[in-house]
Amino acid sequence: YHIHTRLRDGRPSIIVDPGSVGNLCGDAWAREVAKAAVRGGHRPTFERRSEPLRVAGVGNGFQECAYDCKLPVAFKQTSEQGTSLGSITIPSVPNSQLPGLLGLTALRRNRAIIDFSTLKVYFAGPGDYDLDKGLPPGTDVFQGELAPSGHLVLPCCEFESEQPVRTDQELT
Repeated sequence: YHIHTRLRDGRPSIIVDPGSVGNLCGDAWAREVAKAAVRGGHRPTFERRSEPLRVAGVGNGFQECAYDCKLPVAFKQTSEQGTSLGSITIPSVPNSQLPGLLGLTALRRNRAIIDFSTLKVYFAGPGDYDLDKGLPPGTDVFQGELAPSGHLVLPCCEFESEQPVRTDQELT
């Protein structure tokens, strides 16, 4: 699994995973990013969590993350503006090859907009925006909601809509 989530050239990367509520990584990934940060002149840190985070579905049964890593990160911008430096706080699963996951909470806090056509991820500035004005005519827009678990969901059985519109769009 870990090998299949790595870039072909070996550069460390993080999976944009709005299906994961929070950030998460394996300790092997955290070490790799920490080493790259040190080579770049930055200092990673880690801190024991006040209470371990119990996770499931990322390995064998339940696992506990006793530490949060605060890792320096650098994201190359698509424009000529260079590189954005920052840090990510991420719980690490011990003895794990789990890749880094950038979860929904962090994506929302950073006002992320994901263009799945171009694979660009935008971290919007603090001002308001209206994507509807920049999209082509005929664009369908659907409102996502947060499930009690914190996962982003799209209601899919809204048959009682007051004004049904038929688009015959397939989501396969």
